[in-house]
Amino acid sequence: MGIKKDILLRINIIFIVLCVLATLIFAQAFKIQVVEGEKWREMGKRNYKIEDTTGTRGNIYSEDGRLLSTSMPLFSLHWDNTFLPDSVYTAHVDSLCLLLSELYPDTNPEEYKAHFDEKRRQRNAYVLIQRRTNYAELQRIKQLSIFNKSKYKRGLIIDPYYQRLAPFGSLGRRTIGYPIGGKEDTIIFSGVEGFYGTYLIGKPLRRIIRRVAGNDWIAINDDFQTGEYEGNDVYTTIDINLQEVVENALLTTLRQHQAAYGCAVVMETATGKIKAIANLGRDTTNNSSPDDTYSERYNYAVGELSEMGSTFKVASLTALLDHNLVTDTMQVDLEWGKKKFYDKLMTDSHPPSQRKETVRRIMETSSNVGIAKLADQFYGKNPNKFVDKLRAMHLDQLSGIDIIGEQAPMIKNPSSTDWSGVTLPWMSIGYEVKLTPLQLLTFYNAIANDGKMMKPYLVTDVKDEQRVIRHYNPTVLEKQICRPETAQKVRDILKGVLEEGTAKALYTPDFSIAGKTGTAKIAKNREGYKEIYQASIAGFFPAEKPVYSCIVVINSPTQGDYYGASVAGPVFKEIIQKCYALSYKYQTPINQKSIPDTLRALPPVAKNGYGADLMRLYQKLDISCQYAPTEWQTVSRSHDSIYTYRLSMSEKAVPNVMGMGLRDAVYVLEKNRLKVRFNGRGKVIKQQPQSGSSYKQGQTVYIELR
Repeated sequence: MGIKKDILLRINIIFIVLCVLATLIFAQAFKIQVVEGEKWREMGKRNYKIEDTTGTRGNIYSEDGRLLSTSMPLFSLHWDNTFLPDSVYTAHVDSLCLLLSELYPDTNPEEYKAHFDEKRRQRNAYVLIQRRTNYAELQRIKQLSIFNKSKYKRGLIIDPYYQRLAPFGSLGRRTIGYPIGGKEDTIIFSGVEGFYGTYLIGKPLRRIIRRVAGNDWIAINDDFQTGEYEGNDVYTTIDINLQEVVENALLTTLRQHQAAYGCAVVMETATGKIKAIANLGRDTTNNSSPDDTYSERYNYAVGELSEMGSTFKVASLTALLDHNLVTDTMQVDLEWGKKKFYDKLMTDSHPPSQRKETVRRIMETSSNVGIAKLADQFYGKNPNKFVDKLRAMHLDQLSGIDIIGEQAPMIKNPSSTDWSGVTLPWMSIGYEVKLTPLQLLTFYNAIANDGKMMKPYLVTDVKDEQRVIRHYNPTVLEKQICRPETAQKVRDILKGVLEEGTAKALYTPDFSIAGKTGTAKIAKNREGYKEIYQASIAGFFPAEKPVYSCIVVINSPTQGDYYGASVAGPVFKEIIQKCYALSYKYQTPINQKSIPDTLRALPPVAKNGYGADLMRLYQKLDISCQYAPTEWQTVSRSHDSIYTYRLSMSEKAVPNVMGMGLRDAVYVLEKNRLKVRFNGRGKVIKQQPQSGSSYKQGQTVYIELR
């Protein structure tokens, strides 16, 4: 019984102690929550707060999967060295200062050391190391022995942020997009970045941040957000190789003619995919910059309305043909290139060689008088019929391109107060009507597509990692803007423009092109209505079965010529040539065999390598290839065909890795228990010892790549 009483006594004592402790804890909690609650809450508000933010912004890719825009992580680094013992600080601070001076040469080791010593004496727990550190630099800093500890013991404070990076620099930047306003999480983007911002923006998250010295705020958790918080990726229709061609060709012409700005767009005929779009204007932000400095600051192709001049005549021709009012062989009296409509005189830029010409020849020579007389003859008493046809051809509507900022076209109405007796003839030749270059190209693309008008677009897929969450198919704007036979007749006439007309200098027998040049006079109000010019050309190729359509517009050329054929035409021709050279599967002109090797896109020869990989590669490219049924293969081309042959590999001699990429070469050599040293990149052009030589296991083989 004595033992039992003793046990009960102890239990009671423990119970009483626990009750007292619980009471004290409850009392302290009550004091903190109720009595002193306002004080601590106010302190918490001053020193801690919850921040709503987002994870990493998604990437933008070209059609072939190359990065066009991505978020690069950067870090602001601070250091709390106050809790380190003197022995630890003294032993390691010099190595830290040495590394920092190597990474950031603007400050030498002694200056870093003096800075850290001073802050340590001041007991400053938030000492700046660097405000802009990339990931590779951060890893080198974290590997130092002074920081090679858990994040709660090293004193290193890492505050991450992201900077938008364009791997291809200025190439297509206005279309891809860049920040144009706003701050922090409210940044406004242009181009694809802006239009698809709701997909690209990182998913929302909340984090706790605390106040530190200097009234700065840092996140308590220094891990930068990835994974589930990342935004979606956007895949565009842009062909980055063609984009570079278009931009370089446009830039060369702008500099040559000292023009104010220019744009060029390439569209895939059947789908409406924008393959390349370039917009370059004279850079006036820096007064000291040379006159030939151009940059992409505005999307002229999408947002700049103008009178397109003679390139618009194709719309007038299409209306006349589709209404069965004219034929291509019909004769028209050109009155030697001068015609008065009411009190206003219209002239041709070049007097005709004879008074009467056919409709076909009128288009080939771009006669203003000829087109205007036809429009006045057949639509003068009923101009609504002409305007209604323009509207039926979607020329009064937005193209619907997936970029913010497209301007609505301006097509005059016969019932409006600004309509006069001269409006119809001048509209028919591209004046008193305003379109953006992209809107006119959308019309030309419909002519190339047998009358079916496709919506131009820039994005095919939005993906969450590899899962497609939104796919964009080609969209038909108008099933038929004209009869297919009308479109065919217009294409045939436009082919003649390059064979016998104003663009004859652009003609090449190697492939067929159809198009129309334009030279528009534009009044500049601030300079007393001084006339300036806008040169343009629009068309498609190959003429018989178009694959691409293209438009080039050059505004205000001031050096040399100013006609569409001689200013915009060379850009157009270079784009076409490079399209054939870059696009093997689209190379379908009727006289393919006559194309010189400099323009013909021959199937590519891959590096020697693993047979299964080569087979998958050529199947992916949709290129016919005759394969050798062996593990390792060498590739060759005979005329327009690809063949692979057996690449012999002996286990008793040094393998032949000539022509291989580095991955395959290293695999083959190390499989034979050889060591590898290499130099360069590309494919193997030299190996030592040579293939077939005897060797010992562990021997080193030196390979050079180029």
